[in-house]
Amino acid sequence: MAQQGSAVQADSQAGAQGAPARRRIVIDLGCGRRKKPGAIGLDIARVPGVDVIADVTRPLPLKDSSVDEVYASHLIEHVDDLMAFMGEVWRVCRPGALVYFRFPHGSTPFLTWKDPTHRRGVYLAMFEYFDPTTLDGQVWGYYHPAKFKIERRRLHFNLNFDTVRPGRVRAVVGWVLDRLANRSERWLYVCERWWGNWVGMEEAEIWLRALKPGG
Repeated sequence: MAQQGSAVQADSQAGAQGAPARRRIVIDLGCGRRKKPGAIGLDIARVPGVDVIADVTRPLPLKDSSVDEVYASHLIEHVDDLMAFMGEVWRVCRPGALVYFRFPHGSTPFLTWKDPTHRRGVYLAMFEYFDPTTLDGQVWGYYHPAKFKIERRRLHFNLNFDTVRPGRVRAVVGWVLDRLANRSERWLYVCERWWGNWVGMEEAEIWLRALKPGG
């Protein structure tokens, strides 16, 4: 990791006792050529932007509780063993570390299954099984010790909504549907379970906080 100093963000906050600020470690799993600025990029492909060559769907080449932020865009739908993957993400997270996932939403079968490397459809509600504050997390949380608190989640009608400009009609439709779906947690639930499949919500984002002793 010493060679990745340029990819590590310096923490601007010193400790309460005036201790030197420690380095903030941010990793981008499956980064490809579009690595998150300031992050250490891990990918199995040897392409520009990748700092560490590794199969990120298997045990990560990182120490326990060593990472402050995990970023993974359009990766989780490629994972064979989701429980093991979430366990690895949780293992490398420091207490309270932020985890961000972005993925094609399962309500659009075309986007989910047209890619032969996709292994699953992904829904926002899936992550409630890892959150002990939710009903699913309380009932089924014994599946795995990895625990996260859901901080925020959003649905989007258009894929790559922030980088690709759709046509005028699609942009207006997306604007309306995005606001309906994301009005509240209840509206997100109703969209995912009922009407999202009718219109095909193409993309989703979720922010998680690692729950570990000392957080």
